[in-house]
Amino acid sequence: MSEVQLSIAVPAYNEESTIVATVEAMVAAFEPTGWTWEIVIADDASRDNTWKVLQELAARFPGVRPVKNTGPGGYGMAVKAALAATRGQAVVVAMADGSDLPEDIVAYGRAILEEGYGCAFGTRFSNPERVQGYPPVKRVLNRLGNRLIAWAAGRAYDDYTNGFKGFRRDVLDSIQPLVSADFNLTIEMSIKAVQRGATFKVVPNGWRDREGGESKFNIVKLGPRYLMTILYCVLEDKIRHAGARPR
Repeated sequence: MSEVQLSIAVPAYNEESTIVATVEAMVAAFEPTGWTWEIVIADDASRDNTWKVLQELAARFPGVRPVKNTGPGGYGMAVKAALAATRGQAVVVAMADGSDLPEDIVAYGRAILEEGYGCAFGTRFSNPERVQGYPPVKRVLNRLGNRLIAWAAGRAYDDYTNGFKGFRRDVLDSIQPLVSADFNLTIEMSIKAVQRGATFKVVPNGWRDREGGESKFNIVKLGPRYLMTILYCVLEDKIRHAGARPR
């Protein structure tokens, strides 16, 4: 059994202005839990001083483990680099900009480590008071896209596109290989987990727009990638089951 109970996988690209506050808030939230934890931050070839700042954070906090994404760049590639370095029984993917709240990470950890769920999936739309600065147009597109994804996955859930999710180690292993390179990785991971039969708890989570740095999310570019990812997951699931005889 892994000595690390909770791992946080964080992609970081040009986040020198936000990552210190993000990590400090996480550490403050994790320490009272009594869990062994690690924060694995994958620097995605940042052009600012992110890597230097990560080294300083690692010197301050033994649980902070910076790694480098040495392959092609992109959100999904950086997440996969961070995931590959994690050792925890439960793994949560969170953003470097502080938009995902540390108290929600703790709630995810409890769902997986203490309540026995295979996954913890957030939803940003059950409690509007906890969501700050979410663009209205993006919200409409999000609602439409998530309905399509729920239909394709065959399981009702209203926030598949939410990248803030947690997975038990065996579930994370079961959804490999992960192929997406961009933000579409978020839906690949959740659709595959549902298709593999993983149990999940939906945890209402807060969200706030970043206070520094620059957003890497581009809905115009991502739309076609989301559609291709949905099709890939549906076809991959059908291929896995085609010709298999029930026992």
